Amino acid sequence: MKQKIWLILLLLLLPLTMSNTLAQDQLQMPSWELGWDEDMDGTYTLELSNGDDIDDELIIFIDNQRMSDLNIELTIEWDSSDIPIDLDYPESLTVSGSTNESISIMLKNENGYVYERSPNSSMTISVTADEMSFEQSTSNQNIEADIAVPEVFDLVPSATSRGEKLFAGSFIEYDFNIENMGNSDDAVDNPMVSIRSCPHLDVEGFDELDGQVISVGQNFQAKLKITASTAHPDRACEVTLSIDSSGNQRTSSVIIEIEVTAVDSTVEDSSQNNNQDSQSDDDSTELTEASSLPFLSFVEIILVLFAVNIILLRRR
Repeated sequence: MKQKIWLILLLLLLPLTMSNTLAQDQLQMPSWELGWDEDMDGTYTLELSNGDDIDDELIIFIDNQRMSDLNIELTIEWDSSDIPIDLDYPESLTVSGSTNESISIMLKNENGYVYERSPNSSMTISVTADEMSFEQSTSNQNIEADIAVPEVFDLVPSATSRGEKLFAGSFIEYDFNIENMGNSDDAVDNPMVSIRSCPHLDVEGFDELDGQVISVGQNFQAKLKITASTAHPDRACEVTLSIDSSGNQRTSSVIIEIEVTAVDSTVEDSSQNNNQDSQSDDDSTELTEASSLPFLSFVEIILVLFAVNIILLRRR
């Protein structure tokens, strides 16, 4: 009789035990999920705006599979502190039941990008979502991604005078510098010289910069020879030196002004007059000598005739 009673009790308790087990399994199953809205398996490269400012957006999602609301607090961390990037994202949010909500993480730097970071060196961004209940974290999830800065190409040219004066028929030298202010090695493309108002001016050595590789942080220096022809007048010449970046095809230019001093015209006139005077003197001398030759011959002829007459008179 007692065995039958125990068997009946076991049969009555078995459904309760199974229901409790199922309830525990349901509680242990994930009821919400944190993830990236795009494929972040590789390294994500940030985007630039205005040439040197970071302006990008990462999207995460929270999928609430519950029927009730989900209260979440977000925390984002970098593994590097040398990138001055501001993050803008909601630190707390509520996700309604049975919804999948997207959250935007804005990454910005509007003060000029710091190019000391190499694009080949990635950093990790970590996003943690804590489920909050009565200001206590009851569960949390974490996702990470590798982030890299983009390649930045920035060649900055400059030209320095040596303080020499340029005269017509001579030349001077200029120092031309190219500094790589980007975060990647670059090369010079399409070096061009534009000379305004001075057709008799020439710049030598600038074409040789084509293909020159400039390393990160390097300040490359070259010498330019600027020549003015002998016919160059007094004039202020404007010379524009332009180079293209091989990395982004951006053109950078520097303008220099050169004063050319012509040869003094009064000195040329006086030298020409002196030459003409000396030539006139030489001509007159030649004429005098040429005219004296016939005179001497005539005198000699008279003397000969006089001598012949005397001899003839004596014989008579």
